[in-house]
Amino acid sequence: MTQRDEEHQTSQHQRVEHQGVEHQGVEHQGVEHQGYRHVGHVLQPGEDLTRVVAPVLRQALAAGEPVVIACPEKVASALVTALREAGDVHVAPTQPVDGRPPAVLAAIAGLVDECAPGAGRRLHLVTGPGGPDADPAVWLQTEALVNHVLAERPVDHICLLGPPVEGGPDVDAIARATHPWLLTEEGVVRSPDFRAPDELLREVLRATVPDPLEETEPTLAMVDLEDMRALRRALNRVLADSALSADAAQDFVLAIDEVTANASEHGVPPVDVRLWCTPERLLCAVTDRGTAFDDPLVGYGPAHGDMGVGGMGLWLARRSVDSLTASPADDSGDGCTVRLVVNAC
Repeated sequence: MTQRDEEHQTSQHQRVEHQGVEHQGVEHQGVEHQGYRHVGHVLQPGEDLTRVVAPVLRQALAAGEPVVIACPEKVASALVTALREAGDVHVAPTQPVDGRPPAVLAAIAGLVDECAPGAGRRLHLVTGPGGPDADPAVWLQTEALVNHVLAERPVDHICLLGPPVEGGPDVDAIARATHPWLLTEEGVVRSPDFRAPDELLREVLRATVPDPLEETEPTLAMVDLEDMRALRRALNRVLADSALSADAAQDFVLAIDEVTANASEHGVPPVDVRLWCTPERLLCAVTDRGTAFDDPLVGYGPAHGDMGVGGMGLWLARRSVDSLTASPADDSGDGCTVRLVVNAC
């Protein structure tokens, strides 16, 4: 299946050029510093974060560049106090880190666009801490995707993570894999284990396909679909008895409708739709006989921002579900199955 969204959105794999690094922070001059820089710092229990973070922010303020802190009150207060005489610091609402990745990414992008200084200057943003209490797979996807979504923004983003908790995800490993730079006691250094977002997402998504629910009898199956109105009626009828709220059910129907319409328009018939409903989660698999698209970054931003023009379907669908993946329909590599998952609780 050829995605219409793919026609409007260019995959940005690793849009970060080789950049020089100083021990006290990141340099502020030169054309090589025009794009987004994602700098991770893993907090340790009992750590005074101002000792490591504040020097970098003081350097930014001394260069006349704005600093925005979007952290919980305790963290924001400590940083503001440490920077009291260094310059103007703006405190913004805490940014979510544990929601659906498209919603989290949209919130961070919105904050960046609202606070961007323009005139060739960079924004210096601090967010977090987050991570240990989130779903590890979702958290990793969000941290990886922010490199793609914000690639063109002139932002130095210090992303606070952790601290690690016993039995929780490996915060250090996730930080190294998803942040091109790390903030350490020695300053900002390159992460030796950083992986391009598309590569990392492919690995994460491979672990979810096929979904175990597909081994069971579907709640609804529509084979060789020809009537989209009949599909919507059937979905509304089945989801009315599901664990989803009315609003969540409507969002799910719209997401399935977008993906199915895309398969019908750009894929190869027949198009089959199957839905599984359990008290915990719902899965819809939309299959056609076309070619599976292999770009996990497509649809994580509006293709062009104009809702009146095509190419917005995958972006809208991603925002309405907890997971959206695409893969070949069978082991031979033929066909395309798009899977949409919504968690009911």
